[in-house]
Amino acid sequence: MTYEILILTVIWIGLTLYGLLAGADFGGGVWSAFASGGTKARQRELIVKAIAPVWEANHVWLIFVVTGLFASFPRAFEVLSVALYLPFSIALAGIVLRGAAFAFRSHGDPSSGWQRTWTQIFGAASLVSPLALGAAAGAIAAGRIRVHDGIVDAGVVGSWATWLPALTALLALAVCAYLAASYLTVEAIGAGDAELAEAFRTRAIASGVVAGALAAVGLLVARSHAHILWHGMVHRGFPFVILSAAGGVTALAATVSRRYRVARIASATAVAAVLGAWGAAQWPLLIVPDLTAAGAAAPDATLHAVFAGLVVGGALLVPSLLALFRVFKSPREIGRPPKLAGEPER
Repeated sequence: MTYEILILTVIWIGLTLYGLLAGADFGGGVWSAFASGGTKARQRELIVKAIAPVWEANHVWLIFVVTGLFASFPRAFEVLSVALYLPFSIALAGIVLRGAAFAFRSHGDPSSGWQRTWTQIFGAASLVSPLALGAAAGAIAAGRIRVHDGIVDAGVVGSWATWLPALTALLALAVCAYLAASYLTVEAIGAGDAELAEAFRTRAIASGVVAGALAAVGLLVARSHAHILWHGMVHRGFPFVILSAAGGVTALAATVSRRYRVARIASATAVAAVLGAWGAAQWPLLIVPDLTAAGAAAPDATLHAVFAGLVVGGALLVPSLLALFRVFKSPREIGRPPKLAGEPER
């Protein structure tokens, strides 16, 4: 296995972790925007408590993916920066506004206009960023970005404002909402709030069905409008497609039967498999149809240095992140049934 494949595998793992962790944070913002009913305030409070300890750490994976791509595959980074600067800029603006809003809304009177305004910005930015990132992913896979004699040929809007990018944008948003709802049911049970668990259970089922439907429609659109992606999906990516479908069905069944810990693992598996299917389907192309991994890779000396840095950095980063989640997401609380009235402390 060459260094370029090893590094690209590690970068793809980072992208998957960003989708599973930061994606759920985006989804939390979505449900904050659409909080409703008599438990609306408690829904938002639970979302804040779930996100607050780890949301900044979750964005480490985006930085990791961007810098890894820049150092190891500079030609791909250059092409994407030119072709997709508009959706990437929209996503970046959403991420910055979302972080600022999340911090600012924590101060001031909960009933004040200040907090209401920042809560609305937090929700809106959480909607915009997944849509923009999903559209960019669809443009990469659909073959809308062309490279001729070193020149990038992609319209400012036309490269990502077509059928497949539109569907992948909606799919990204639905997946974020699905992950968040699935995770938040576990958080609600851990907090002893069965009513909130039911509220997010309903949202997990609804968003899971929508995400599954969008994924199925996306495959049909790929068959008509993205032949390279479709061919890869029914060959190299097919095991991942099956795994994603199995994970999605298992997650929905577990959610319906209130087996929330199983649902959380299965939903994460389904989403990770979607990203795996995408990567396998278009391999060895990084940008369909003109740029391969080998053609975009940096010189061997650079790849060797990057790989060494990944090994050393991983030895420091992974234990630190595990400790962070261990401290703030203790499994002793997850899955604990709600305490009944009059029940003694355990």
